[in-house]
Amino acid sequence: MRRPGSRSLLPLSLLALSTGLVRAQAPASDDVKLEEHVVVTSTRLDDKTVPVDEVPASLTIVDRQRIEASSARNLQDLLAEEAGVVLIDQVGNDVQKTFDLRGFAGGKGIAVFVDGARVNDPRNNSVALEQFPLDAIERIEITRGPSAALAGGGAEAGVIRVVTRRGTTPAAAVSASAGTWNTQRYDASYGADFGLFDLFLAGTYDTTDGFRANAGGDQTRLNATGAFDLGGERRLSLSILTSNLDYGNPGALTLAEFDQNPSQNVYNVLDYSDDVARQAALNFQGAIGAGFSLAANLAYRDEQAKTLTTGRAAPVFGGFFLDADSGTWTSTVQATRDLGSRSGAHRISFGVEWLDGDIDSTGYATLSASPGTYDPNTPSSRNTTGAKNAGLFLQDAWTISPRWTVTAGARGDRSRVDYQESIPGTTPTDDRTFSEVSFHVGGTFRPSERVDLYASYGDAFLPPTPEQLFAFPGFGSNPDLLPEDARAYEAGVRLHGRPGRLDVSLFWTDTNDEIIFDPTPTTADPFGRNVNAGRTQRRGVEASARGRLAQPLTGFVNATYTDASFTNGVNDGNEVPLVPKVRAAAGIDATLPMGFGIRADALYVGPQVLDNDPANAQPELAAYTVVNLRAGWERAIGPSGRAGRLGVFAEARNLLDEDYATRGIFAFDFSTLTSAAFVTPAPGRRYLAGVTWRM
Repeated sequence: MRRPGSRSLLPLSLLALSTGLVRAQAPASDDVKLEEHVVVTSTRLDDKTVPVDEVPASLTIVDRQRIEASSARNLQDLLAEEAGVVLIDQVGNDVQKTFDLRGFAGGKGIAVFVDGARVNDPRNNSVALEQFPLDAIERIEITRGPSAALAGGGAEAGVIRVVTRRGTTPAAAVSASAGTWNTQRYDASYGADFGLFDLFLAGTYDTTDGFRANAGGDQTRLNATGAFDLGGERRLSLSILTSNLDYGNPGALTLAEFDQNPSQNVYNVLDYSDDVARQAALNFQGAIGAGFSLAANLAYRDEQAKTLTTGRAAPVFGGFFLDADSGTWTSTVQATRDLGSRSGAHRISFGVEWLDGDIDSTGYATLSASPGTYDPNTPSSRNTTGAKNAGLFLQDAWTISPRWTVTAGARGDRSRVDYQESIPGTTPTDDRTFSEVSFHVGGTFRPSERVDLYASYGDAFLPPTPEQLFAFPGFGSNPDLLPEDARAYEAGVRLHGRPGRLDVSLFWTDTNDEIIFDPTPTTADPFGRNVNAGRTQRRGVEASARGRLAQPLTGFVNATYTDASFTNGVNDGNEVPLVPKVRAAAGIDATLPMGFGIRADALYVGPQVLDNDPANAQPELAAYTVVNLRAGWERAIGPSGRAGRLGVFAEARNLLDEDYATRGIFAFDFSTLTSAAFVTPAPGRRYLAGVTWRM
């Protein structure tokens, strides 16, 4: 029987023939130059940046040049080829994909900040990365490894920071593209500097019929960032992001259905997500006297999510429509001061962070005769979930000498979640409170200008989320869950110079009381429940190389090996689900005469244990390889290029038309009343072509 990814055993040497995310029309040397002078945020808020070689962690910075070169629709597509990434599609539309790092799967292991504001959903710690328009982003910083001492709970795998663009460099751009499955995309951006005030605007509209029945939809994303220069290196800014997404959720297929036709959709023809998200973040940064600088953030995030779920249970049980409305306030205040002493220089940062969020959810059962409709006057469930968190943090970066830097930090967090149910009222009001103290220490050694060595230890934790604790009585919730706690060790080397750079890191993460879903039915929980699985271990190596291969060529290789396993209990020695041992990507970018450019990329993902299969009793999700190809042309138009730059491009995604799935799950099949393996198909070969204009 054919399995997803059955043609994926292509030689890994194919990866060496594939792509860069570098702009095809840019000189190859530009990319290398940018890599040599990278600075990053090393504190909770963006205040005083430091060179990347002073940070004892595995870091990736995706700058504006790489964003413009990509053909990505969203952040998941953009970051898919980076080292350590775990990317799966749970709903099946190839848009709302979950993103994680270092062997943590399900979108629960990362803390994500946009302009300093935490954007994780307080219900489940997940992040809808597809909500943020790429045209609005200046840079993305990925810090791998447990980071609770910096970011608080939910940062077991790492931290992603998104910084939006400013209008300090006036610019404008528009683009339009179209392709397979009636796909269309329109982008526009504009930035202007008005002296003490700058403004940047960006918008994106996407629409497609989808690669499967009910996989289509549309999305509108908008961003506006305005900033005032208050003088004395002080800045006040306001960024506003909105997203309106309406997509079908075609779901998964059994293996037999996938073998027959991976593009079909048998049962999930009505399911959909209709999400509206809005966020505003106010930031201040600058000196406040006595040698201190202050960074402060105040943000509000609102999300309205409507979801219809029918699927295989609809002929018997009907469906379920959920209408959820959430509002979350977050704020962080951070002070920083540089101190000098005979033993070196210290940069001390300390501050406070709090979060207060509430989610009102109303659910409606639909009838088996008409699973797509519901009576708004007869809700079958209504509840309110609250999440509150307060944290205090302190960090000292001690530069002992130009070669030695030591960083140490600590953070204390107190988290409280509560649940109130009015319909049907069978679950009493309940709440849980968790307190954690997290530490981080690391050091860097620079034996030469081209070599950095680092080592670190870090803590992380993840309190049980309201959904895991209370939200689904009888369908998985467990109010007795304990928090996950992680301890991690890391060592790495960074080599950088004129040809490019090489980063290699070794990591080891031990997690206690990891929360997983146990599908084993019991009298109290006939459909399974969330449980603390005991101890797990994730260890591996990540390697990234990027640079110039020859004068017209640049290239990259990213490779990750991850061994994720349970280390006690009934599943001792088994692999953690949805974590491929091997993940590798590589590519080259060719800059050709007369403004032409070609690049290609390939991504290999190894086999994975199915979700809900900690016993490793089911066949694994098969490996796959995806190859993409893109060609473009861009030239200045008008006298001396005053009219801007005109470009055209054409691309083929999944060039070899690989049949594959990014996710597999072992679950109950209501159509047969037995458990079965399901896979979520990914798109086959598709084409896109478009035109761009930049000023």
